[in-house]
Amino acid sequence: MRGARERGFPADPFSRLVRHMSRLDELPADQKAVLQLLLKQGKSYAELGGLLRIDERAVRERALDALENLGADAPSGLNAARQDEVGDYLLGQQSAAEADTTRTFLQGSAAGRAWARAISGQLEPVARDPLPAVPDEPPEGAA
Repeated sequence: MRGARERGFPADPFSRLVRHMSRLDELPADQKAVLQLLLKQGKSYAELGGLLRIDERAVRERALDALENLGADAPSGLNAARQDEVGDYLLGQQSAAEADTTRTFLQGSAAGRAWARAISGQLEPVARDPLPAVPDEPPEGAA
């Protein structure tokens, strides 16, 4: 993990998993369950809604509320709609065209990249598949 030692976090995978699981464990039960099912089963909001017998909008709301709670200490600087867009991106809930649009936004938004990295770092240890990439910082002087 880039910079883990610099922030005082242990670099070994087990320690990172324990630290992230503790943060996930602090979520309300409904948010934690939805987030874990999305990450571990790779289902869409609609599929998970059918499985849980709740509306897909309720699944999305719980998932995005969970991300907001996980990122409470992370600097955001994003409005709610952008934060939700980035959350959908990280959870793999966007079409290819939507994901391209979000990646383009992240390329030009330092605040978006910072928030996405903070959230991604907490989701990675429990995700079955790799999460969508957060673009690197543009080279200095690039517009």
